[in-house]
Amino acid sequence: MRATVSVLVLFTCSLLATAPTPRFPKGTARMDVGPAPHGLPDWNVQRCAECHAVQVDSWRHSGHATARTDDVFQVALTEDRPGWCVQCHAPLARNLERGPLPKDSPPEEHGVTCAGCHAPTGNEGQAPGMPCAGCHQFGFPVLTSAGQRVRLSPTQLQQDTVGEWRRWQTQSGDTRHCTSCHMPQGDHGFGGTRRTESLKAALRVEQVGASLRVSTREVGHAFPSGDVMRWVSVEVSEGPLFETSRTVATFGRSLEVREWPHEPLPHLGAVEDTRLRPGETRQVPLPKGARYARVVYHLVSREQEDSGLYPPGLSQLVLWAEPLQPFPSSHTPKERTP
Repeated sequence: MRATVSVLVLFTCSLLATAPTPRFPKGTARMDVGPAPHGLPDWNVQRCAECHAVQVDSWRHSGHATARTDDVFQVALTEDRPGWCVQCHAPLARNLERGPLPKDSPPEEHGVTCAGCHAPTGNEGQAPGMPCAGCHQFGFPVLTSAGQRVRLSPTQLQQDTVGEWRRWQTQSGDTRHCTSCHMPQGDHGFGGTRRTESLKAALRVEQVGASLRVSTREVGHAFPSGDVMRWVSVEVSEGPLFETSRTVATFGRSLEVREWPHEPLPHLGAVEDTRLRPGETRQVPLPKGARYARVVYHLVSREQEDSGLYPPGLSQLVLWAEPLQPFPSSHTPKERTP
């Protein structure tokens, strides 16, 4: 069953379920865009840079610019059907094959370019969260026994980042938009999982006696959010190098292929969700003998890490690590497995 879950997660890594416009057509086609602005002949990134040099330079260092050539994504493609994934990670690409791109490939082949978000695609009726929702809000695919996709689940969501933000906005009364945090002052670098400093700034960890108090700061969605394979581990060790470490807590989602309410076909969904919610503080007990602790952000699942395809330096980001103050311990927490 775990193998089946892994294959399905990889297969659906970039399917878009709730994009209401042709801007990101569910990974099933290359995105068609309207005419370039101000009489320009096309949407070439270099043309955009002639007037928007600061924005383009910032974008070049973003996860959007390398959404297809990113190392983690490239490893995932070795086990997946490239067309589905590439047409979302590079919506204007023409080359849909897996593997390294030719050296002279244009930016459109490497990731999401200016046109992906700025080009007109018809009467879209943009709502708050768009065009972010085109890529960051979609359901798990519902497949036939032959593996053919028949629809995308409206209730079991593979990515629910925009939905999480909308619920947080309603509950908190906060009026900030996605861009308020991810594009401050128009920054096109898009802080997120490809900016470790952004992840570190989003996390607050402090030792209180025999436990760690873990929470987020200024985050309007679950942590981690986005890709369903992402998870966070709290690890302890007797030595500072964590050569032998122990996981005492995890924040993430556990997946299973099963039947869901109002859905006759079994498909992948989340059966457990232990991610941190906005404003939530989690207490993590520390085991006796622990002298060091760290919090690690994982870009792929534990199973994928164990496969050997993803070196730890590629798929793991240490967000916090400190020596622990001496503490009395009355119990030993069980090791968590995501």
